[in-house]
Amino acid sequence: MVGTGKTLTVPDVVEINRRMISHFGGIFFEGDDNLANRGSLEYVLEEIHGSLYGQELYPDLFQKAGLIAWRIIVGHVFHDGNKRTGMEACRLFLELNGLVLQMDMEIVDIALKVATRKIEIEGFIDWLKNRANEI
Repeated sequence: MVGTGKTLTVPDVVEINRRMISHFGGIFFEGDDNLANRGSLEYVLEEIHGSLYGQELYPDLFQKAGLIAWRIIVGHVFHDGNKRTGMEACRLFLELNGLVLQMDMEIVDIALKVATRKIEIEGFIDWLKNRANEI
């Protein structure tokens, strides 16, 4: 079933970052869980479930997943590994909610476009919609 409402926690995303750096290389600062901006990560993980006047701010999974990746990548939440962590957190969030994201080398290109702002968030969300299928 798609959209069961499962989410990621700060420790989950920190572990994703740790694994990305362990696997692909980089520096992980243990003292602060490699977080350059813990508040930004906490905020986005709460924000994706927020509402205003009874209306969900981000009503579909792609908006939520896209915002997680976007904020991690653009906001430089971690000292290192933001693009890898953002895309993997996005992929895992979708998977937890019944969707599989097609993974190939295009994922690198899209992460770079997000980081350099060569794509807007709406375009990124559309990219996710076109690359995900129900499990």
